[in-house]
Amino acid sequence: MPNLSNKITPILANSLARSYSALLYPKKLRELLEAVVPGSNYSAFDKYSLHLEVNRLLCGNYRGEELIKYQIAKRYLLKDTVAAFEIRVGESRADFASINGVSRCYEIKTALDNLDKLDKQSLDYTSVFEYNTIILDEKHLSRAERDLPVGYGIMIIGKNSLKQHRKALKNDRICSLCQLEMLTTKELALFLGVKRNELESISLETKPAMINKKFKLALKKRYQDKWNFVREHRRQILPIDFQFFFSTQEQPSLLYQRNF
Repeated sequence: MPNLSNKITPILANSLARSYSALLYPKKLRELLEAVVPGSNYSAFDKYSLHLEVNRLLCGNYRGEELIKYQIAKRYLLKDTVAAFEIRVGESRADFASINGVSRCYEIKTALDNLDKLDKQSLDYTSVFEYNTIILDEKHLSRAERDLPVGYGIMIIGKNSLKQHRKALKNDRICSLCQLEMLTTKELALFLGVKRNELESISLETKPAMINKKFKLALKKRYQDKWNFVREHRRQILPIDFQFFFSTQEQPSLLYQRNF
């Protein structure tokens, strides 16, 4: 019988997380589990049970980016807001953002990450979002406090929760041109009635508050359907798979039960 103690080593948990995908065949899922749980035999497990077991092991032994994204995302699932995973901002990619009356951005730095790109990332995020927060392993805390702007929020990754260390303050460094450059050609036409070759002049002629308002409306429309999908199916989606279903909008009941 499989070991149901919920304990595997951090090295094995990291290996399992790197190899796992919601699209894996049952045979591959069994191989992954049997490789990390000594003396186990998962031959009697159906596809959903295999996914459930991977999630159980990772939730108990892994503090990687996928689960941190789930922890922050679930704070917004019941709120009147739109949120998204992996938003391209300049040369960076924000791990998670929410957009409603205000825009909030979250960047995650686990114990497995380094902070080499943090200066550039923080500059990109503060150029477009109103509130910015880094979620980090405690080993990164002293450098983050030293290098990030005073108004940048800091949350610390705990064993089973996220602890607020420093509250994010409203950002006064927003760049209207940067916000416009984040929008697609279609979004620029729809929300501002402009073309891409007009961005510089529009950024100078239009009040920043108006551009910020249109920017948030555009992002809300861009991600509305994907976020509504995970909200509606949140009880069916396992924690490690939230970003996958946000991106694909595949029916969880079909994928988890699928036997290839």
